Amino acid sequence: MLKAILPDVLPCPNHIRHEWARWDAFISTLGPRLTVRRVQAAGASFLKKLSFIDDGLWGFEVIDADGYVLAFFLIRNE
Repeated sequence: MLKAILPDVLPCPNHIRHEWARWDAFISTLGPRLTVRRVQAAGASFLKKLSFIDDGLWGFEVIDADGYVLAFFLIRNE
């Protein structure tokens, strides 16, 4: 979901409002290894490399130009 309210309403990423809510978007992917390579090739800024980013979530986190944190993941036990 993307939104634009007014030109004078600036973006406010979740982690600025609430440290415990660091993700602004979470994207399920069936192939985190391939996705991480594509995102890396595009020059993304990584917050967390490919690993368990949370309980049962195998993936990675990037931060966009506005400071929003995007998590790409696959649900996995181990």
